[in-house]
Amino acid sequence: MDPLIKITSIPIDIEVNIKRASLEIDREAAKVNVSRDKGEFDIKAEPVTVNIDNTRMYSSLGFKKPQEFAREDADKGIRFAYQAVAKVANEGDMLANGSAKPSDFAAEKAARTIEAVTGWLPENGPDITWNDGKLNINYTADKLNMDWETNSTPTFKFTPGSVEFIINQMPKVEIEYTGEPIYFPASADPNYQGE
Repeated sequence: MDPLIKITSIPIDIEVNIKRASLEIDREAAKVNVSRDKGEFDIKAEPVTVNIDNTRMYSSLGFKKPQEFAREDADKGIRFAYQAVAKVANEGDMLANGSAKPSDFAAEKAARTIEAVTGWLPENGPDITWNDGKLNINYTADKLNMDWETNSTPTFKFTPGSVEFIINQMPKVEIEYTGEPIYFPASADPNYQGE
């Protein structure tokens, strides 16, 4: 049996644009030794997790463990036997004293057929829980070390660096129902053939 629910987890998509800092010296007479300590950029992501528990839904449809199924059906059999004997005796009494007609019993049986059809609809849906995803970003900028070799103070132009984050796709979970539509009553189905 194919699953009726398709779950797709789409992770986050981040684009990072880094522009490095620059230093321009205007005086040629000055000397500077520049060294750079590289920074760090670390991203840790934990996606969203979805937990689906169908135990209560399947239990309401009668799909149970063999031990539970056997115990409940034994109890139902005993109850049904007592109810059937009482019903036959009651209907016989009603027909004998003229308080009911056979057509009354036929209408009652038709109503029970509708109850039997609705009995196959689940009383409970699946229990769906989820854990939120996490996104941790640690960024340490580059560090510039400058060692000047000059007797006079040079003039310079410093352009700071920049970091740009572009989120192209947020994380998400898509849940798609892949089963066929359920029609009630069955004759509402466009493909209903009839009996």
